[in-house]
Amino acid sequence: MSRDVKALQYRILSALLWCVCLGQHLMSIAPRAVLMAHTAHFCAQVLLITTYFLPIKIVILLGSETVPAYLPAPLKGLDQTALIIGLGLLTVILYAFYLGAGFMASRYSRAGARALIDGGAEPARLKTQLALAARTFSRFARGLSDAMFTLIVFCVLLYLYPSLLAIGLAYSVLAAAVLIGLNNRSQRVQAVLSRHPLTVADAFYSMGFLAAFAFIIVDFLCLTPPHLYIALIALILIRQSLSRLKVLTQDILYLNTHAPSINRMFLALHPTR
Repeated sequence: MSRDVKALQYRILSALLWCVCLGQHLMSIAPRAVLMAHTAHFCAQVLLITTYFLPIKIVILLGSETVPAYLPAPLKGLDQTALIIGLGLLTVILYAFYLGAGFMASRYSRAGARALIDGGAEPARLKTQLALAARTFSRFARGLSDAMFTLIVFCVLLYLYPSLLAIGLAYSVLAAAVLIGLNNRSQRVQAVLSRHPLTVADAFYSMGFLAAFAFIIVDFLCLTPPHLYIALIALILIRQSLSRLKVLTQDILYLNTHAPSINRMFLALHPTR
């Protein structure tokens, strides 16, 4: 196999390994800031997906004459109007918490950036690069939380709707293999991928969601589907996980694009690339 054939595989592997080395370096300098920013980003994602579920529940209640029997006992005793208003207020409160979690993530990212600069070889000169440092720190912490969120979603799907997870994973493997194969054999594909990587990634994940949605339709029409609410929850989960994977891809591309600057600014003592 030639170097050209191996190029894309090696670039992907090199990017991932460099991000791992970057994470080790960040943890060695500002572990508390990394963990706090990561936790804030993760909490923001959980809060956001919860605010997606609650409006759906409100719409279901609006279309029902009575409170559904499957709700917990404390909720079944409430008046339907009061329950709808309560869920609406809860949605607003959780969204406010989501905004607060995003603010905390930015705050700890800036704190981590200051620690990175202070631990650099020439902190006085690097003070002018605080903005890039904060973006680098924030994107790494967000990428870490996105990866963790996606892994948890996959575990939930394995329990709720394993066949949908299998379809999603099969699509990912097949689409990635096709993309790598085309890139390794066509200079035109290489040019498109190098110039528009985010557009290609967006198409990759969008088609993944469409594949999952198509499978759910086929499952309900021809196979043995789960409960409708389970399918709805699974569809929202896989949509959100694909969205986070797209953001993770953007963050990895950003970090690797700015790798030389990051190494010069923060990793001069222990370069990772």
